Amino acid sequence: MKLVFFDVDGTLIVPIYKNKKGNMVVGFSDEEWFEYCETQGEKGYQYCKPVMPVIRYARKKKAEGAKLFVLSTAQTPGEIKAKEHYAEVNFPGLFDEVITVPHDHMKVEVIKAKAEEEGVQLSDCELVEDTYANVLKANDAGIVATHISSLVCDL
Repeated sequence: MKLVFFDVDGTLIVPIYKNKKGNMVVGFSDEEWFEYCETQGEKGYQYCKPVMPVIRYARKKKAEGAKLFVLSTAQTPGEIKAKEHYAEVNFPGLFDEVITVPHDHMKVEVIKAKAEEEGVQLSDCELVEDTYANVLKANDAGIVATHISSLVCDL
């Protein structure tokens, strides 16, 4: 692989957040999420934990010479800042770029554009993702598609 793209929520990290009552939760309604992201800013992912089998896989791919990218959906500027900050602090030097899109269905198009920009074939690109619809869409486009479950199970 020459270019490998990693989703964030549920793939690189276990989503864990603290709500207004101080309870740990896996997420929020859209309205609560937007408020949380804007009030927390770059610290929005401070309670999230890395999914270590995925991190080990990313490090292996980097050692093999691949360029690594975070490719994640983000709805607000605060969420973008939080994802960039988390990657920078928790995975220094691992990812070449953090790319965000407003909708999941845009990920394959971003990979196609990045492949063209880098001069590589889609078959030399990989998407590591937890959303099965995205895995299928990437596979249909000729991108190597890896669902997180295959990494967690060491297939």
